[in-house]
Amino acid sequence: MRSTLLDSLVLDRRAATSLQQQLRTGFKGLIQRGALRGGQPVPSSRVLADDLGVSRNTVTAAYDQLLEEGFLESRARSGLFVSAAFTVPINRSRRRVPSPSAEPAPPALGPPRPFRPCQPDVRLFPLAVWNRLRGRVLRRSWLDLLHYQSQCVLGHPALRQAIASYLHDSRGVQCNWGQVAVTAGSQQALFLLAQLLADSSATVAMEDPGYVGARRAWQQHGAAVVPLSVDALGLPPPTALGEGRPVLVYTTPSRQFPTGACLPMARRLAWLEFARAANAWIVEDDYDSEFRYGRPTVPSLHSLDTARRVIYVGSMSKVLAPSLRIGYVVLPPALVDRFAALRSIVDDHGPLIDQAVMAEFIDGGMFYSHIRRCRREYGERRQVFLDTAARAGLPLTLAQSDGGMNVLGWLPPRSRDERLSQALRPAGFDVPSLSSYSLSRCPPGLVLGYAAFDPKALRTHVVSLARTLDRELAAC
Repeated sequence: MRSTLLDSLVLDRRAATSLQQQLRTGFKGLIQRGALRGGQPVPSSRVLADDLGVSRNTVTAAYDQLLEEGFLESRARSGLFVSAAFTVPINRSRRRVPSPSAEPAPPALGPPRPFRPCQPDVRLFPLAVWNRLRGRVLRRSWLDLLHYQSQCVLGHPALRQAIASYLHDSRGVQCNWGQVAVTAGSQQALFLLAQLLADSSATVAMEDPGYVGARRAWQQHGAAVVPLSVDALGLPPPTALGEGRPVLVYTTPSRQFPTGACLPMARRLAWLEFARAANAWIVEDDYDSEFRYGRPTVPSLHSLDTARRVIYVGSMSKVLAPSLRIGYVVLPPALVDRFAALRSIVDDHGPLIDQAVMAEFIDGGMFYSHIRRCRREYGERRQVFLDTAARAGLPLTLAQSDGGMNVLGWLPPRSRDERLSQALRPAGFDVPSLSSYSLSRCPPGLVLGYAAFDPKALRTHVVSLARTLDRELAAC
């Protein structure tokens, strides 16, 4: 164990990166590659400090951070071990050869490919904290959490209260916790709202280009979708509707997806007045409003609504982890009972254990700390992406945005963005075209996500992307 570590953990005292950070990164690499397996002990801080010739404080600080991130775990009176979450199955020397009629092997799970949009870095997920809270919740309430609880059809009451408090403090959302419904991600919230509000006779207006998942939700229930072409400010004013009178308007005002535009106050007020006068609903999808780097966060559309025509949708997928499947919707009082009746058809309730843990995570202040950490990390990565793109001559005109998890890159006017997107796949890139999000004709562009990739990986991937795009554009 010690020799393996000493061979792999090479510390450079002349590097700009601190010894503590080098040690932390080295350990993470060994664990992620499977060189260190779940349950394997690691040397004590004193032993490793002596072997590497560094101070014990340096090793202790690195270990503390690895514990916080869930790469290591502590066992009473036994020391530190690699987290059991990183257990690697042992390869058998004798492998069964499947017959031709055998079922196909399941698809392999893995991290997102560069530069897939809207992907958080789940390595920042505070696994050790989450597991500690999970243990506390189960010790206290395991019997209740393992039963059917039909009264929790709109979610665990503690989580609904925590979300209401968080949204009031961070987004100015004015509601009581009884208006909050917890869903299996924001996509389920949109699907249920479509079922509730958008039948085959309804017209739904939405941004174009815009979020495809929302469009499919409306279309699944037979509603006619009216695309409103976005401009540099996002959703156009209500005058773009002409004589149309939709029953519902879908928008991402804080950061339009996928262009990144922020809807100005004049347009926000105009749409609120339209909704009031037309008795229409506005669905505000606030999908990554937490990530604004250069300026304070923008007030939500819901916070300006006095007529109770705005339905606020959010998710924990971007700030924590997509696989948690915790989303939420803030409903006007008139819709709460109808939404609950519809939600009960889907199931009695969502996963109450994770909901109870999430409530503790918010109430204990850890959620706010995690958001600050992600905001700092993603802001740095955004700058690394932009700086590297400029140095590498990435053949895209990058749209200006002061936040988010993605960057829109405009292509030369006559480019075929969908063809270029497909051509990048064999090179290992997952870069959707702007036209894939649009119902109507739009200028060519590519949507690139940077949040899930650390600065070193970003520099490597951006340089490679620049070379590949140059070749593909030259071939057009």
